[in-house]
Amino acid sequence: MTTNIKIEDLPKYVAVLLAVLPVRQKDVLHKRFGLKDGRRRTLEEIGDEYGITRERVRQIENDAKETLAESERMEKLGGFYEILKAHFQEHGGLRAEHKLFDEDLKKFFTSALKKEIARAYLHFLLALHESFTRHPETDEFHTAWSLAHVDPSSVKKSLGDLVRKLDEHREPISREELFKWFAELTGEQQAHVLESYLVMSKQIGANVFGEYGLSDWPEISMRGVRDKAYLVLKKHEKPLHFRDIVERINDVFKEDKEAHPQTVHNELIKNEKFVLVGRGTYALSEWGYKPGKVADVLERVFKDHAKPLSKEEVIAAVLKERSVKPNTISLNLQNRARFERMKDGRFVLKA
Repeated sequence: MTTNIKIEDLPKYVAVLLAVLPVRQKDVLHKRFGLKDGRRRTLEEIGDEYGITRERVRQIENDAKETLAESERMEKLGGFYEILKAHFQEHGGLRAEHKLFDEDLKKFFTSALKKEIARAYLHFLLALHESFTRHPETDEFHTAWSLAHVDPSSVKKSLGDLVRKLDEHREPISREELFKWFAELTGEQQAHVLESYLVMSKQIGANVFGEYGLSDWPEISMRGVRDKAYLVLKKHEKPLHFRDIVERINDVFKEDKEAHPQTVHNELIKNEKFVLVGRGTYALSEWGYKPGKVADVLERVFKDHAKPLSKEEVIAAVLKERSVKPNTISLNLQNRARFERMKDGRFVLKA
């Protein structure tokens, strides 16, 4: 028999349920799940407090959960478990623990209950019922819960295939494109279910522009102003003055610590990802820009063309790599130690 209960009355029903236990069993559950203060204790902590082994604590915990699972008082929680089951079914039978214990809490508990206590109650109630299974954290996946009959292995395989596909692509993609790929891999068409599966992966993430890629890409996980500057330039797709880069960083990453011009400039100067292409103006080296002064660029231009060039041709070639005035290029061409002017007015690299 399923009994509907009010969400706000849930703590009271849990207290009634726990009342059937001996004092020590009840205390162990309180500490293991943090039901009183939200802080979960380890087996070792509880064992030290009671002067018993961690395995003995585990046995007490399991005996207590078994007693509760068989108690008639569990029927009082039937309505709540129906809500939980429906929630899991809505998300494809599988949900990442950090989503359950964060944004999903408000669906199960009144806001009058402190968040850390609500998390403790939810963890306890999930662990108590045979309809739910916990899947521990791995290097690739976050801890997750599922309905007992749902095997997450196929979803994890699809996520692994998605990681490999992104790795081969090497560029961030839109949410729409990612979900199209993921739908093809899983056969699932509902966006909210795909989203629920996706957040299980530690290897896939999104940046502030809503683009998806591998979590270790600098375009996805920004670890400082250097990565933020990189993303800003990559989105702009052409060189920017460092003060404009700072302005865009502070505009895009509003919730983060404000970036300062000197800090950003220092990062740009010392990192090979960025190339100074003009007075205070930077480009990405992956665009084909190479470090060096205007004279170095001139020398490279002549070597690449391997023939005499007119002044106009030289200026046009250099301006593709540097944001400088044509007169600056002309002045550098006057360096007789490096460049030679031929009788017809064209220039060559001096032998």
